[in-house]
Amino acid sequence: MQRAALTTAQERATPIDVDRFRLRGFTDVLRREGELEAHEEQRDLIDIAKHLEGNPKAVLFRNVGRNKSELVGNVCGGRRRLALGFGVAESGLLREVLRRLKNPIPPVEVTTDKAPVHEVVLTGEDADFTRLPVHLQHSHDGGPYISASIDITQDVEKTRRNVGYRRMMLRGRKEAGFDLIAPSDLRAIYGGYVSRRERMPIAIVVGSHPADSFAAVCMSLIDDEVALMGAMRGAPVPLVGCTTIDAMVPADAEVVLEGYLDERGWCEAEGPYGEYLGYYGALKMNPVFHLSAITMRRDALFQTATIGGRYLSRTDTAQLCALRTEATAWAALETAVREPVAVYCTPSCGGMFNLRLSLRQRYPGDARNAIATVLGSSADVKHVFVVDDDIDITSDEQMDWASPPGSRPIATS
Repeated sequence: MQRAALTTAQERATPIDVDRFRLRGFTDVLRREGELEAHEEQRDLIDIAKHLEGNPKAVLFRNVGRNKSELVGNVCGGRRRLALGFGVAESGLLREVLRRLKNPIPPVEVTTDKAPVHEVVLTGEDADFTRLPVHLQHSHDGGPYISASIDITQDVEKTRRNVGYRRMMLRGRKEAGFDLIAPSDLRAIYGGYVSRRERMPIAIVVGSHPADSFAAVCMSLIDDEVALMGAMRGAPVPLVGCTTIDAMVPADAEVVLEGYLDERGWCEAEGPYGEYLGYYGALKMNPVFHLSAITMRRDALFQTATIGGRYLSRTDTAQLCALRTEATAWAALETAVREPVAVYCTPSCGGMFNLRLSLRQRYPGDARNAIATVLGSSADVKHVFVVDDDIDITSDEQMDWASPPGSRPIATS
């Protein structure tokens, strides 16, 4: 009763707009800005990937598969599209993200009657992955994958809520392999459940605004990472309780998959998969996700993320990871050198490995200190290029001019 009263008071004080950060609404923005390619004709699921591969635009499919679903892909596959999601110019994107990161905004709870994601609730035999337009992403993948999937979980003690971005390989109508190999908070949280031989409740959001997508890949030390989503939105995230598990999810999502990772741990084969760096990953042993419910908007827009391929800079993963790498590096640089001017991580490298930095060097050794700081901020960064502040580090031409053959750049690593 006390929670309900608090929620009502919050709603009266700050009315919640459940369409403001809706994915479908953002696709309208992309259309107006010339960043969207639309396919009105019917498409088979097997044909989706070829229209996404290397496409410089987001792609909307109006009529997909036997259920004639709507599907959008490559939403975050361009820096301009990310900037549009944050309401700024490309040149101001990192500055805006850094500003928002400093201001976490706690979520607010809403009742199920005010949650569009509960307009359709499918449980029992009706909770079936094949109702959704899940497609084969790369020709040699182990199966169709759900890729634009944001997971929301709590630790065993219910003291921390974690948000992340992970892929799922369909194993049947109600089971999916869940990629949980890379070191992450979720891997540690799940390990706690496995050690107790307990199932871990988990909710998967499919169909999200770019602000939510970036929050899901961003590194954070706060106890409730949904507050990081709020920071990226610049507004509190409305949360609603799930229908079959003990978890809460964004009430304004397009689709939510409710279920659990079973207590057996890393026990079933998942993959192979076309990885984010453009090559196939080997078969792995991973946990299994068991579907208990699908909830969605009545006119839900399903989302798929582009991962890997020949043109890494045009993929969701590379663009999101590049922005995250820049934000992490800048936060470290602010305390290490006096005048960093700009950082830029090339999405063509996958968004992690090659970082460029311009600075106003005050003392000999500033550039070397900057390199050490960036390398220490992320285990993924392999090469750091440091140049003077009069160089546009987003320009390949200027970067090559700043360090022609035989010259000595300020510093590289």
